[in-house]
Amino acid sequence: MKRITKDVKRLDLIATLFDIAYVVIVAFLLARFFTVLQTPGNITQTVNFEYNVLGLFTWNSGDLNVAISLSIGYLLVFVPMAFTHVKRIRSKDLIEMDPWTYRTQFLYAGFSLFTLNFGSAVVRFLTGREIHRIVEDRTMTDELKRTGTWLKELFDGTLRERRQAARAARLQLAQTQLDVEKLSRRDLIGKIVGMVANYTLLTFIALFIFIPFYWMILTALKTYGELENAIQPRVIIGLSEMQWVNFKIALIRFNFWSYLKNTLFVGILSMIGTVTTTILAAFAFSRLDFKGREFIFSLLLMTMMIPGELYTITNFITVKNLDWYNTYFALIFPFMTSVFYIFFLRQSFKQIPDTLYRAAQVDGCGDFKYLTRVMIPIAKPTITTITILSAIGAWDAYIWPQLVAPREDMWLISVALRSTSFTVGTGSDARPVYNLQLAATALVTVPLLIIFFSLKKYIIAGVGRSGTKG
Repeated sequence: MKRITKDVKRLDLIATLFDIAYVVIVAFLLARFFTVLQTPGNITQTVNFEYNVLGLFTWNSGDLNVAISLSIGYLLVFVPMAFTHVKRIRSKDLIEMDPWTYRTQFLYAGFSLFTLNFGSAVVRFLTGREIHRIVEDRTMTDELKRTGTWLKELFDGTLRERRQAARAARLQLAQTQLDVEKLSRRDLIGKIVGMVANYTLLTFIALFIFIPFYWMILTALKTYGELENAIQPRVIIGLSEMQWVNFKIALIRFNFWSYLKNTLFVGILSMIGTVTTTILAAFAFSRLDFKGREFIFSLLLMTMMIPGELYTITNFITVKNLDWYNTYFALIFPFMTSVFYIFFLRQSFKQIPDTLYRAAQVDGCGDFKYLTRVMIPIAKPTITTITILSAIGAWDAYIWPQLVAPREDMWLISVALRSTSFTVGTGSDARPVYNLQLAATALVTVPLLIIFFSLKKYIIAGVGRSGTKG
């Protein structure tokens, strides 16, 4: 391997800047496309408007739907790629290059060329060529000469004779090692069968997880007429048929920002409370010696065996007696503790050697100082995981917020999705408008997916750090 040079880093940085600029331009165009979208007067009506886009083009609804679909598809692919490029440039661990490095650059150049990002394509090609010269210690001219020699040998028969000689040598070697090959072949077949079985099972599991999300997005992009009248629902629709206007209607009819404010307020406060109580309780159960510690902890673990729905009535009575009904107190305080998170963090704290605690006591370090200076930094991955999961739990909560805060100005996003904003008709004739309802659901789900995929390494690290000790 060869070390990365300053010229390679400079070229990679320039190409990454081109990628970021291209992503920003596409994001701006996407925002502009959604701005010019016109919503029909009747939410169940499908109309074909004419749009003047950027003062340059006149498109109908189908053309604009195609442009929006392609823009979203581009961003889904190249935004993570741009973040990967930035992360690679900022990384101090990547200091060497190998043959796969320049091949990857050539692949990125092809992607950029395919998406009309010519600036990035040219710089990526130059980067790959420079890495190729350094790693292979030869120029592109040498490579062309080798290619010419290979073509010459191909046409004059020299290459064929060389391959036949190599094949004969392999056959002779195979005859002398027949028994060994039989055993190796048997092991190879067993490994292949095992891998096929494992990946087949994982594929089916992934499909069961992916299909509901796909069906949600697909339904959100259909027209109300198709959902009402289609005998057999379609599983694929064309780009021009994707009704992206449904998302704009959902944002207009669905008081998204008000519900988002309520959800963030409840989620942040409950998350802070959960992390605080979890850290203090886990520290007490893992490091402090007091009578009945194991018995109390066992009682807490026993409560995990009882379904949470059984506590709903008693908790509701408690909230009513405290005059917390239809207040934020009822939405925040019940989420500020979790036995599972306490157990989760306690297992991580138990892995910290007792010698550190004894040494800290000898040095005059108190329990709280030892917790903040030693245990919390060591268990940071687990605490991060608890923070993420508690925020997601507050975002997803439905039954309890609907029960204790039925007033509309107190609604969280999960409760508002079942409101009358997405129905037509009144009384017994009321029917849900599923395409708009699922469009709003997709808007609510996207932040969770972004949080998960952005922070999944912290979740995995936290789960691995918790261990099974204790």
